[in-house]
Amino acid sequence: MRYLILGSGPAGIAAAKAARKLDKDAEVILATEEHAAPYLRPLLPDFVSGERELSGVADPQGKDLADLGIRFSGGKRARRVDAARNRVAFSDGTEETYNFLCVATGGRPILPLALMGAPGSFLFLNSLGDAQRVRERAMRSDTTVVYGPGYLGIEAARAMRKLGNEVVWINPGLPRFGNPISGEVEVRVTDRLRARGVKVHEGTEIADVTDVDGRIFEVVTAGGRTIRCHLIVVATERLPSIGFLEGSGVKAGAGILVDEYLRTNVSNIYAAGDCAEVFDINRRESRINFGWRSAVKQGQLAGENMAGGGQVYIKNAEDYFGLLYGPPLNERVGA
Repeated sequence: MRYLILGSGPAGIAAAKAARKLDKDAEVILATEEHAAPYLRPLLPDFVSGERELSGVADPQGKDLADLGIRFSGGKRARRVDAARNRVAFSDGTEETYNFLCVATGGRPILPLALMGAPGSFLFLNSLGDAQRVRERAMRSDTTVVYGPGYLGIEAARAMRKLGNEVVWINPGLPRFGNPISGEVEVRVTDRLRARGVKVHEGTEIADVTDVDGRIFEVVTAGGRTIRCHLIVVATERLPSIGFLEGSGVKAGAGILVDEYLRTNVSNIYAAGDCAEVFDINRRESRINFGWRSAVKQGQLAGENMAGGGQVYIKNAEDYFGLLYGPPLNERVGA
């Protein structure tokens, strides 16, 4: 049997390990567009701020993949899935076949419309490569604008301020997707950021960006305020990264539609994590349940079910976004 898992985040690793555990003689391949070894995405702000070195963000779940006989294949961005032939084509021109496929490709951040015409002004804070670029550029910057709602914006603002930058956080408001942190917690944490010198503009958007001289940029908010900065860090919500499934026959809404067994409408294709829109048997509805713990749980069940299990995914309170890897948000901002 051949199991192909797309994505090396918590869902992908959990799926690979679960499939291996139940099918010890199978071939298990973990293909990912990442070139780096698996890492803990929630800890990337700590790497940017200098609180952790590169080794400190390594995902311990990914350290024993080779020992388990799981082949890790990096630099593999999925381009197309041929469900009829059980084959995935990658952007580097290679292909992989499978008996069972698990899509755990996570999400990609949303880019504000105003930034689409100013590519040199901003950097995402989404991947390890992004974090390395942000850290390097921040060392040469004095003022940074952080754009993004809720947890992601808070963490990016905290990290950049810890690094020594003057920080202006543009918080557009409640996230449109996922599970927002409670209003009480956000108010308390935002007050702590202000106390540490972060300027906060709430309930507004970036309306325009002008390149002043190739090093300095002018950001104009929807409220008419103008902010001069050296860097814009985009820490926005992530939408499922599933464009490569177009034409495959796999049904999708906002994410990949799966049943309570994490199975798509194509019987040998499963999905887990931030790219999966899972059917909740209690609420009788489908939803994307963003979060680290949720991704691990879904990945494990998808891997088990690919290998012959019949486990049903039942969401509980511990699967919500607010419960991430590492210390709680209150402690992180208060540190």
